[in-house]
Amino acid sequence: MSVNIFGKTNAGSSQRVISGGVTLSQAINTFLRRDGKNAADANINMDSHNLINVLDPMNAQDAATKNYVDTRAVSKTGDTMTGTLDMNGRAITNLLDPSAAQGAATKSYVDKQDSAQIITLNSYVDTHAVSKSGDTMTGDLNMGGRMVKGLPVHYPPTTYLGSEASSWSQVTQLVNAEVQNAIKITKELITKELITNTPKKSYSGYVPILEENISRTGFVTTASAVTTGNFRAYGAFNSLNADGSNGSWATPAKKGWLQIKCPEAVTIWRVALKARAIDGKNITEWDFSGSNDGKTFEPLLTSTTKLFGSANAPLFFDISTTTAYLYYRLAIQASTGAGDLGVQVMQLYVLST
Repeated sequence: MSVNIFGKTNAGSSQRVISGGVTLSQAINTFLRRDGKNAADANINMDSHNLINVLDPMNAQDAATKNYVDTRAVSKTGDTMTGTLDMNGRAITNLLDPSAAQGAATKSYVDKQDSAQIITLNSYVDTHAVSKSGDTMTGDLNMGGRMVKGLPVHYPPTTYLGSEASSWSQVTQLVNAEVQNAIKITKELITKELITNTPKKSYSGYVPILEENISRTGFVTTASAVTTGNFRAYGAFNSLNADGSNGSWATPAKKGWLQIKCPEAVTIWRVALKARAIDGKNITEWDFSGSNDGKTFEPLLTSTTKLFGSANAPLFFDISTTTAYLYYRLAIQASTGAGDLGVQVMQLYVLST
C-alpha cells in the first residue's frame, strides 16, 4: 500500500489503515460521512448544540429551519393570518370579550348583546312597526303596487264613514248604486227633455178662416189664375162662405196651383185637401211642395190619389219632412171635366214643440 507525502493512502483501497489500525470500512460503518453517503443508525444527540446552515425542508420528514417555521406557523406571542384558518370542527376557547369591531366575539359577549338587542329591538318595533291589534299611521304607506286585502264591506252607504279604505266590493256596490241612480236621473231628464222638446203633432188646423188673400192674421194666398172674383185663392181657406162667394178657389184651366204664405216658417206633418164640390170636376194628379223664398220649391208629396168633386169631406195626407217652410203650394198636374175645377179645402197641420 502506497502512502503520499501527506500520509494518505489510496482512497480506493478498503484495507487502508487509519490511525490506530482502523480500516476504512470500519470507519464508514461507525461514523457519518460528510458527503452524506451513509445514514445514521440511531438518534443523534446534539448536546445543546445547533444544526446550522440547514436548507428549508422539501420532503415531509425533512428537518425544518427556524425561518421555515416562522413564516408558516402561528406564533403564540401573536400573529396575523395570511389565509383562512379551518378549525375542522374544533373550538377556540379562553377568548377575551372583543374590544375592536372585528374582534372575535365570545358566547358570553354575544348572549349579553342578544339580550340587549332584543330589548332594543322590541322597543324599536313597538315605536316603528304597525300593530296587528290596530294602530295609527304617522306617514304615508307606499304599497309598491301591492294590494290591501280583507277589507270590510260597509253597505248600505249610510254605515260608511268615508275615511276608511274601501274594499273592491264596497266600491263596486257604491259605484253601481251611483250608476243606477245616474241612469235613473238621466232617463228622467231624457224623458222630460223628449217630452218638452220633441215636436208634437197638432190635430187642429194651422190656417184660420181667412177673410182676404192678404189676411189680417198674417197669411197670404195666391194662385196661378182664378175664374172670377168670386173664386179667389183665400176661398180654399174659408169654410164659412158658400161656393161662388169665395168659399172655394177655381181656375179656368185644367192645371194650376194654389199657394199660401204663412206668417212664419212651420214644419207640417199632414195636409187636408178637398176638390171643389162640383160632380165631375176631379183632380187626378197633383203634387205638394214647400219653399222659403217663394221661388224654389222642394217636393214633399206627389200623388195620383183622386180628389173627387163629389166628396163630402177632405182627404188627409201625411207629409214626411223635418224642414220648416214659409210657403206651401198645391200644384194640379191633371184633372177631368171642363174648366172651373178648383179646391174647396186646403188645411195644414203642423208639428209644435
